[in-house]
Amino acid sequence: MLTDAQIKHFQEKGWVGPIDIFSPGEITKVRECLENNHKMIVEANGQEIMGFYNNVLNIETPRDHHLFYEPLANMFRHPDLISRLNQIAGLDLLLWYTNVFCKMPGQGEIKWHQAIEFYTSSDIDFEKKTLVYSPDDRDPVNLTVWVALEDSDRENGCMRFANGSHRKEFEILQGSIPAEEGVFAGISAHKTVWQRKQEYSLSYDFDENDWEIEEVPVKAGQVVIFTERVMHSSLPNHSDRRRMAIIGRYIRPHTKVYPYRLKGDFIDENGHNIKRHFNILVSGRDRYEYNVVRDKHDLDETEVKFQVTSNLIRFGRVEIPEDKRKLEIYGLEKQAIEGDCQEQEINPILHPRKYIEWQAWNQFKGISREKAMKMYCELVSTLPRKDTQVSTANNIDVARKVRKGQLTVASIQNWLTSYLAELLEIDVDEIEENTPFERYGLSSSEAITLISDLGDWLGCELPPTLFYSYSTIGTVAEYLCQASLAKV
Repeated sequence: MLTDAQIKHFQEKGWVGPIDIFSPGEITKVRECLENNHKMIVEANGQEIMGFYNNVLNIETPRDHHLFYEPLANMFRHPDLISRLNQIAGLDLLLWYTNVFCKMPGQGEIKWHQAIEFYTSSDIDFEKKTLVYSPDDRDPVNLTVWVALEDSDRENGCMRFANGSHRKEFEILQGSIPAEEGVFAGISAHKTVWQRKQEYSLSYDFDENDWEIEEVPVKAGQVVIFTERVMHSSLPNHSDRRRMAIIGRYIRPHTKVYPYRLKGDFIDENGHNIKRHFNILVSGRDRYEYNVVRDKHDLDETEVKFQVTSNLIRFGRVEIPEDKRKLEIYGLEKQAIEGDCQEQEINPILHPRKYIEWQAWNQFKGISREKAMKMYCELVSTLPRKDTQVSTANNIDVARKVRKGQLTVASIQNWLTSYLAELLEIDVDEIEENTPFERYGLSSSEAITLISDLGDWLGCELPPTLFYSYSTIGTVAEYLCQASLAKV
């Protein structure tokens, strides 16, 4: 339980911690769950980050993985944690959100911010409030629990708080700074999915020099509890250690979460589809029924198996065959997730590759999503598991070409540039070496084909996850040259 001194600390400063909650075994279970279900990505600036896929929302995101993975949900239902939250916010509480924050070596700061009604760091749709509090609630609650999965200190990016700032609502300055200087730009490429083509991001009318700033180092297993109203930030990671943490957010049941969903609108302010999102009642009662509240997701056994199986493909853990089965995998996945193809038939002359994909999906028209999931799982189960590292034996031949000057970073870049220009039917000058492949709208099938063709040109076998780990022409070319030499 929180002591009187800790409660006073929270009331005066807007946060309290670190508090010992989780055992080493409990932390290891959650950390291993995340380790086993992620991919490493190299962004356009060469920064390595952890990437995650949400198997309930069907989007690439670090948020809300408690919806699918039980160890994460159990962490944020831990009785020793909930009893402390009850002391601050009362008995009736919903867990409505979680997010993984893994700050890798070299990643920058998260800038000062507070969240009251919105959860966005871009200027997209400020008409869509994430939360709507009850007009009768004089002291609305939105508590965050920050759980350290690894030690967090000043060197690898611990949190900072502006003590007492929770008593003031700071003005949001829309479009006030370039996107690359946004609140979360330090830990992710500023042109993320939800920012679309935004060039500017919000900031807050806040000056840290006006406040008492406190840094909060935290050991693995400890937590910090704070109100989202308090101004908070985190330092850059200047160490050679990553800093992995996960947060959970809690509200009272009379607060409406994603209120626009009540009108049939399931796209949130960040552009994510939240139709299958739900809240978990962690204590007390929900007497209002404003929100979707369940103990766990509503995926049946077939869909759970499909999601687990699709992760094998997504993370490149099986051998993808170079025959019609590759297209069947693509088509069945689309049918399983989206149902019948509603796209118009693609012009096979102008867009031959997209036409092949359209055919691969459209051939399963009329098959139920459940049957498509079963067919997908049966097909993937026949594929051998794959070591995703570039073959050492094949790399010897590539390394010889590098040493002889027959293969250079420039030559690989030129090959990739020409390939993409032909594939996308655009001018070579429109292809840039530092632009992520995903910006060119490559489908998974196109990416796999490109990687296969690149391997054929190099004379070696490349992992199908190559573009997940190295996301631009420049990083792919540098990696292939360096990795080839390093493995000889």
